[in-house]
Amino acid sequence: MDAVRLSELKAQAASIAQQEFNESSLAATEAVLAVLAYEETLYAKHRHRQKAAYTWRMMREHGLINAVERVVQRDAETAGYQALKGMGLGDFAFESVVVRHREVFSEAAVMQSFRRLRELNASIQGAPSFWWVNHKQTHEDEIREGYIWSPTANRNGAKNQTYINLTRVEPGDYIISYADGLIRAIGRATGRYREEKIPENHWEAEGWDADGWMVPIAWVRLSSPIRPKSYIADIAPHLPGKYSPLQPNGNGNQGCYLASVSRELGELILTLVEEDAALQLSLASVTEEERKEAEQILAVEEADLTETEKTQLGKARVGQGLFRLRVLQIEPRCRITGVQDPAFLIASHIKPWRECDNFERLDGLNGLMLAPHIDKLFDCGWISFENNGDLIVAEGASSILEAWKIDPALNVGAFSKEQAAYLNHHRDFILKRNRKAD
Repeated sequence: MDAVRLSELKAQAASIAQQEFNESSLAATEAVLAVLAYEETLYAKHRHRQKAAYTWRMMREHGLINAVERVVQRDAETAGYQALKGMGLGDFAFESVVVRHREVFSEAAVMQSFRRLRELNASIQGAPSFWWVNHKQTHEDEIREGYIWSPTANRNGAKNQTYINLTRVEPGDYIISYADGLIRAIGRATGRYREEKIPENHWEAEGWDADGWMVPIAWVRLSSPIRPKSYIADIAPHLPGKYSPLQPNGNGNQGCYLASVSRELGELILTLVEEDAALQLSLASVTEEERKEAEQILAVEEADLTETEKTQLGKARVGQGLFRLRVLQIEPRCRITGVQDPAFLIASHIKPWRECDNFERLDGLNGLMLAPHIDKLFDCGWISFENNGDLIVAEGASSILEAWKIDPALNVGAFSKEQAAYLNHHRDFILKRNRKAD
């Protein structure tokens, strides 16, 4: 859908919400917009205008928010969601509205919407696979640096299926991290495997072969790690008969590195961590972005470049996905607009990528989650921040902020001393200080 038509729909939605329902909140407006978006798919299909009569009637009987709660409890309609996605309106599905404005909806509706979006996206894109990695010795290194690694064979040269499994991982697959009896993180593969020598910080003394495979992973640490042994009665029926990551008693099988596990087991694990909604949303939202990055990495691999150039460019693209997740854990919303849904936020470097060393490029403290229009202003130096959170507006940008109803005297909250160090650079070298407003 073109931007002009979408703008018209947003204006129409705001008008209907105010005039017919006496509602002016963004959540209420987007509830109306969800109906209008659905009617657009009906028009595209039948080539004449049709009203979503049942939904409008429900909204008038129960109110906008309560009606949306009821809608997301109905059976999911894959075709309708696919039509919305096809028109670029997937963000205005009822489930997307609930997830984006979870503060006004019930926890049950938010969790149901999250599950449904995951299922609907899987039905359209193809369901991701689930993998379970036992990496007691190396989990800290692998989670911190964003990968999993294994040698290509056992110490005696024999093949090991749980090592070979690394070559089967596809971009977007889920990886469950298990170490010391706990699931400590869940990640998404951001690319396919590549041949890689043993990382320097791994335990070479264990006798591993230096040749190996590495898969890039965007990890998210769990705020409350899970002990699978506590849920073994539920988990055991779904464990694979061969190459199981857990023993029947719930202890880890350290002879197994990377195990393929069923979708049922994977979904069960995700359910156990689902109370941490921020984690679930960041995992869900990163999938499409990481798939795009993986395609770019593949294009790099197929390009006419030296191996060194390919590796450097590939790592750079993977790093942006890892950087996004690290920033999300520190800055879960746009400080200026308040938007919290990661699908509508950009991970913006404070100190630009091109000016950073490798550590700074992936440092979550060197980033802010910003709405796209705010990211543009910040990236181009039209705005910046004082360390105490005061907004700085460069001359020439005041009229833009006024049009977007952003208070130039806004304070967004103090930054940490680590963030302040990066902001010093932004103010000194990026902010259009020579045109700064009074």
